[in-house]
Amino acid sequence: MSDPAWVEDLFQRIAVPRLPGTPAIGAVQSAIADRLGRSGYTVYQEPFETSARPLVVISIAGAALGWTALLVAPLLFMDVSGWAVSLVGGAALALVVLTAWGMAEGRLPLRIDTLEAVNLTATRGEATFWLVAHSDSKGQGLSLAGRVVAVTALVVGLGALVACLIARVVGPIPWWGVLPAVVLTTGGGAALSRAAVTNESHGAVDNATGMIAALVAAEHLRGRTDVGVLITGAEELAMAGAKAWVSQREVTGMFINFDGVDGRGRYRVMTHRVSGSAVTGPSSDVEGSLVKALMAARAEVATSRLPPGVLVDGVVLARAGMTGVSIGRGDWQTLKVVHTARDEPLRVDVSAAVLAGRAAASAVVELLG
Repeated sequence: MSDPAWVEDLFQRIAVPRLPGTPAIGAVQSAIADRLGRSGYTVYQEPFETSARPLVVISIAGAALGWTALLVAPLLFMDVSGWAVSLVGGAALALVVLTAWGMAEGRLPLRIDTLEAVNLTATRGEATFWLVAHSDSKGQGLSLAGRVVAVTALVVGLGALVACLIARVVGPIPWWGVLPAVVLTTGGGAALSRAAVTNESHGAVDNATGMIAALVAAEHLRGRTDVGVLITGAEELAMAGAKAWVSQREVTGMFINFDGVDGRGRYRVMTHRVSGSAVTGPSSDVEGSLVKALMAARAEVATSRLPPGVLVDGVVLARAGMTGVSIGRGDWQTLKVVHTARDEPLRVDVSAAVLAGRAAASAVVELLG
């Protein structure tokens, strides 16, 4: 089945650098609103304020944890009380974590300019199922693949460093027991410190493809009054749009969140867990129906959790009490492109997003009847 006539043209229009707060994001959202209007939906703009505070805090915390590991390491070899070493080292790490938390929550001062962003909601009645995608893009000095590696290294390194501090109470630790913890912590922290945001990425995969998938699904479901579309703003600023959306209403129902549908690799359907609970009931129903629809289209499908360091709007919606899944497609090469200048339209096969949208529409029909 061929792509809808409007897809390629719209994809080229929205796959442009569109950092939150720039004029380009407004033009992209206007194009999306126009397309939804043509599909029979009533579109609402919901403005909110946000900032790059979370990304700045991550950068500061990464650098601080790396330096703390370097400063704590010599203490582990000193001929002093093991209890003293453990207490000083533990206190230093705790101070960095608490300071970062305080800055992230706004409890400690951090001069960051606020900016205006907008969520788009589109409905034809009382929506009980939401098609979700984010509209913004960002560039960083670290690709998404790099962030996954950095977060994994930092978490493992910190765990090993804490284990070394505890073991130091018993007695001296050989250098080879400390070195991996220090290298992983400093390496991961240094990489995360490169979190400065730029407007250099076209965001073709992340997330022009997700918007196309959501719009294709919305068009297939245009006759229904129980389906809504949510196009969030400022997702790249710690899912600010989704957080604003759930804070403005009592959220219920189900969702499919489209985020990064590349033309390579397998489709991945990711179920979101709330407080570590098992996936049962409506959430697993959405997963099962979407997987079934994708397989009917002869697509390669896998189910998995989100990789470490990767956060999407679906996480926020699930924590607010909604049930649903996020869908993407790609491989390690895709992750190496996301958030870089290489995420451009020429390398993307948009038909993969169209297939995802059609499969989502089929899943919604099966679920809602």
